[in-house]
Amino acid sequence: MHTLSVRIKQGNPKSAFNKDRIQASYLAFASLLIANAFPSFVAQAHAVTSFERLSSLLAATPEGGWVKASTNFYSDAWPTGADRVQLASVQFPGAIVRAWSSFAWDPSDGKLMLWGGGHANYAGNEMYVWDGATGNWGRGSLPSKTDLDGMIIGGTAPQSAHTYDNNLYLPVNDMFLTFGGAAIRTGGNFQTMDGTTLRRAGPYLWDPVKADPNKVGGSNDSGWNPDNAAQNGNMWLDRHDHWTGSEAPGYINGTTAYATENGQDVVYLTADRQASGFPSLYRYTLGDVRNGGQDKWEHIGVSINTLGSKSTATIDTEHNLYIQTALVRESYTSDLTIWDLDKANAADPHSNPGIGINLVKQDGSEFVMTGNYGVDYDKINNQILLWDGNGGGGTVWSTVVITDEAGDIGSNTTWTVFEHGSSTLSHPHGSFTTGVLGKWHYDGSLGAFIALDELASAGGGAWDASVWLYKPTTVVPEPETYALMLAGLGLIGWVARRRSHKDRRHDHN
Repeated sequence: MHTLSVRIKQGNPKSAFNKDRIQASYLAFASLLIANAFPSFVAQAHAVTSFERLSSLLAATPEGGWVKASTNFYSDAWPTGADRVQLASVQFPGAIVRAWSSFAWDPSDGKLMLWGGGHANYAGNEMYVWDGATGNWGRGSLPSKTDLDGMIIGGTAPQSAHTYDNNLYLPVNDMFLTFGGAAIRTGGNFQTMDGTTLRRAGPYLWDPVKADPNKVGGSNDSGWNPDNAAQNGNMWLDRHDHWTGSEAPGYINGTTAYATENGQDVVYLTADRQASGFPSLYRYTLGDVRNGGQDKWEHIGVSINTLGSKSTATIDTEHNLYIQTALVRESYTSDLTIWDLDKANAADPHSNPGIGINLVKQDGSEFVMTGNYGVDYDKINNQILLWDGNGGGGTVWSTVVITDEAGDIGSNTTWTVFEHGSSTLSHPHGSFTTGVLGKWHYDGSLGAFIALDELASAGGGAWDASVWLYKPTTVVPEPETYALMLAGLGLIGWVARRRSHKDRRHDHN
């Protein structure tokens, strides 16, 4: 018999962090007041940083509330005229947001990098950068010209692709990373021409230091404007074969989460063969890219009794768990799949199968996971937050990891989720066509979440994809209270959605 517990960090680290965050927010707010009163003086001193601006917005926002952080329209940054994609059926940049997409968040500069498009939706491979210091959408590069098959002319930049939850920022290398997913035309992995041979390409890195709205991203690519041949920005790096180990088979419905380990950028990811729904877990360690370092692939876990599709993931750093939203279908009724990263085993990945987790609401009724949710880990309050992209767009759900006294999940596979309606009248409109996926990221310095709203018409030919901040509540259940609640209510949810624990042994990887 296991004793239920909730391992929540207590005491000084959390309170000290919150104190520092509050002080920083007040300083940021004060700096903006001074800036409004003495603009010329402040301009000589320094420009308002992203942290200062976003902290001031959060300081005026109640817990459990939202505040819009973007100030212009996403479409303000789109390429225009002859610089835009000229293929009629796949020339709408709004598809980058709408079509199975994700963004990367750079917390050091407070910048959001959005890249995507892809299969049967949009052929443009330009980068968009949203700047938290100004609130403005901008463009990091122009789209590369493609042939009718969607191949990049020049071949030194990636094809546009659905990115699912496959875009990240790498702070050690200071690079954007994309694994892609469903590339334009083919609907599969990145490809490029190697001489006269078509080969697999990627993953790709993009260098934000080289961002330029008037250059194409590759080193040998053409732009779409024949009268103004765009300069090459040399922004993209193809990492194909710059590694040891075996690459994951494919990235459709893929999920990712970032960690820094031994001073290196490490990406944990789930990847699948032919979208079977039973992804494996991989670890991808990047070398010192700018100095010729090599990467490393490791296969460290498998799926057996849970499904994954239109999923998203995070790492609970308190318990060192990879947490992926699951697909509820037929006898597969888990809401989350958990891998213990302490048990990662590259020598025998089958020894580390994902664990299915059932979620129940406070009243014991079932919570059914769908592809509409984004997920990330709030490390300050040691809680997992799910953003419901539908239902009005303002609702967030929270849960915490339940372990036994040994710190293992063990048989504690029913967790309670708490609903948090928006405490502010304003919030994202949501109603995502393809789900939130990778458009929900936590920033530990801000102690808040960055969210990208669904694409919406703003009238007059303008399109908006608003950037929002969400300020989580700092009140989480005490361990004893939570354990008692699970003991009394978790059983109800368990009976309502009793799991079949048959060993299905589906490993399609």
